[in-house]
Amino acid sequence: MILQKALMHLNHINGFTTNQYEKVKKPLKMTTIKSYSYIVLFLFCATLVSFECSHEETVVKPLVGKWVLTHFYPTRNDTFKFKELATFQIENAGMTSGFLGCNKFRTECKTNQDSIHFGSVLSSRKFCEMEYMDLEDKFKITLSNATIYTIQDNTLILFNGKTKLAAFRRQ
Repeated sequence: MILQKALMHLNHINGFTTNQYEKVKKPLKMTTIKSYSYIVLFLFCATLVSFECSHEETVVKPLVGKWVLTHFYPTRNDTFKFKELATFQIENAGMTSGFLGCNKFRTECKTNQDSIHFGSVLSSRKFCEMEYMDLEDKFKITLSNATIYTIQDNTLILFNGKTKLAAFRRQ
């Protein structure tokens, strides 16, 4: 009670009258609380729907497994040795890991129908012979540029639009 009187006195000094204090002190009406509840419920449902609509299929079953590089396109420019050392494994959840002849790497793979997207490639950074380093660079560029894929006769082909990037065979 003493605290309430002191607060009223401070408010009166700051320009509030007793009537203004009583107006501010009133509890919220039940209709206002219901309105806020409906707004919160609506925002929650809208968030759930937006997550469901933006959901991409993680990885389709035919992609799951280990793949070995056979060649880059155009094949006349593919002069890399040791291509069979460049492998990667796609798991059900989309995590992708592999070995590029010298360094290991990890990335995330997402698919939606025939489109494919690889996330940022994280790799160990051992310094190797230039032949391996060039192969690794080309491989990383291929993954980052891939937008479409096809699988025919256990061969995975990555495309950037209509341009073929690389071919892999299932191991």
